[in-house]
Amino acid sequence: MKLRTTLLPLTASLLVAALAPAVQAAKSPAMESCSAEWKKMKDAGTVVSGQTWPKFWSKCSKDYAAAHTEGGAGEQAATTVAPTATKKAASTKPVVAEEADTAGSGEQKKQCDAKWGAYKGRSGAHGWHDYFQFMSKCM
Repeated sequence: MKLRTTLLPLTASLLVAALAPAVQAAKSPAMESCSAEWKKMKDAGTVVSGQTWPKFWSKCSKDYAAAHTEGGAGEQAATTVAPTATKKAASTKPVVAEEADTAGSGEQKKQCDAKWGAYKGRSGAHGWHDYFQFMSKCM
């Protein structure tokens, strides 16, 4: 009985330690990049009044996807250029999210929303976090 009481907390802590890297690995590159950019903006106090994380994430994930769809060397160049451009914008003026859709982005979002419904039923995903991760990969 005493052995069981000792093994239970040990087993639980090992399980948590084993799953922690899997949770960290679940973040998409777009989510990591946009989260870091959002944190920098909040720390610097340059978040535009009324701008929320969902609005920022929507724009940032689209920009990230556009910058990383060229593939090959273009993708490497985009990853090295993006942080520099972000720092300049954050240090000189507040970042303003553009609400206008780019050509075809509305149609693309509709297609992704339809795919989200099927994916959600198939995988059991739910909530904003799962939705944003799915949309960042879809768009």
